[in-house]
Amino acid sequence: MSENAIDWGQVKEWDEKYYLHVLKSQGEYGYVPIARTEGSYLYMPDGKKLLDFSSQLVCVNIDQGHPRIREAIKEAVDRYGFVWEAFCTDYRARAAKLIVEDLLGPDGWAGRVRFSNSGSEAVEAALIIARLFTGRPNIITREYAYHGWTMGAAGCTKLRAVRSALTSPEAQEIRDVPGFNHASFHFVPAPFCYRCSLGHTYPSCKQPDGTLACIQITENIIRTLGPETVAAMITEITMGGGCVHPPLEYIPQIREMTRRLGILWIDDEVMCGFGRMGQWFAYQRYPGVTPDLMSIAKATTNSAIPIGGVVLSREIADFFEGYRWWSINTFAAHPIAMAATCATIEVMKEMDLPAVARRASKMLEKSLLELQDKHPCIGMVAGSEGGMLWGVEMVKDRKTREPFVTEDRHFLPAGDLKKFPNTVIRDKCAERGVLAGGVFPNTLRLAPPLTITEEELNQGIEALDYAFSEVDKMTKEGKM
Repeated sequence: MSENAIDWGQVKEWDEKYYLHVLKSQGEYGYVPIARTEGSYLYMPDGKKLLDFSSQLVCVNIDQGHPRIREAIKEAVDRYGFVWEAFCTDYRARAAKLIVEDLLGPDGWAGRVRFSNSGSEAVEAALIIARLFTGRPNIITREYAYHGWTMGAAGCTKLRAVRSALTSPEAQEIRDVPGFNHASFHFVPAPFCYRCSLGHTYPSCKQPDGTLACIQITENIIRTLGPETVAAMITEITMGGGCVHPPLEYIPQIREMTRRLGILWIDDEVMCGFGRMGQWFAYQRYPGVTPDLMSIAKATTNSAIPIGGVVLSREIADFFEGYRWWSINTFAAHPIAMAATCATIEVMKEMDLPAVARRASKMLEKSLLELQDKHPCIGMVAGSEGGMLWGVEMVKDRKTREPFVTEDRHFLPAGDLKKFPNTVIRDKCAERGVLAGGVFPNTLRLAPPLTITEEELNQGIEALDYAFSEVDKMTKEGKM
């Protein structure tokens, strides 16, 4: 059906009457219809377009509606209805080869991949694999971590605001999900140097041997539990939900520590993978660093079709090959998703997407630093050289780093959120036709498509300039 033939009034009625909405109560919900997506934009039925400066949930790495991906999906629909993963399709075999050999082969660690339907499922699979392989129950995760919303993935999510809780728009009331199994998940400090939870200042936090204080605490907690009880530590490289960019030493020290203590390292690349950080995968920023397990999703199909997966090291894959693994996922490796995976990776390889990201990153970084010089509400611009996942910390006082919302990353999404800096940025950018936002009240997450043009990037920066001017009025310099 053509978008022009759709009765959008009827759509609005059905949406408001029958769909269980997220993030907002029914009284707060605002109907925002999207008729189609193309390139870096979302198009509304009235013809207005919104520049997606966040790749929505950091999941669209190249232009939406790419013809090669679209045609691959159509071809697969013509050939297949449903095939479950006990059977092999040509798409699945090719998708596995592209990931394990073409993208990861040069690093020499990857053995096999198991597909799923989402990032949360990918994390769930990685946790199960780690526990089966080691025979151990405990998982090390970090404060401010986000790894998904299902039971296991939410167990290692330490952002209380996004653990599938219910919150009231009228009061500071929150209902956590009863029964989430947190007993075997143990959290350690995040490498958030701007506001270190240990009270340190980087780089004076280093031990005489160069070990970061947060790494030392992490090892102490593991030793307190007993390394022989710990299956794995799970991390993102850059914390996509938590919006934390670690110092350069952090990931290499995590990998050295986990190897030395004999525990697995799960690298969650759901947001950071497939070119987002200027390499095919973010761990590749660190020479000699490779994971034991790696979760993938989102950009694997450019989010055109739901997808997830976990890549196993050769050692772990060899172990599993000696057993029957009775785990059934109805839609894992669905031929439509596998076709989209093949086309997406082949397109990304042809355009050398990591190099595209590095070029775009230079433009974005330069523009954000110019905005920081102009706006007193910007306390810090954080990112990784070559990456397209940036964070902006907004402060009431740049000198003292005083946040607007004191709870910061511990906030509850309850009560009135209208005066949160992040909400102001979202609303003001929307006035200029740009989508931008984040998870935390004081923090803006920026993750445009890697293929964004210079003209589009300038449009986004102009909207941010307009929005930051409004937040400036809330600072001590703004005298509000």
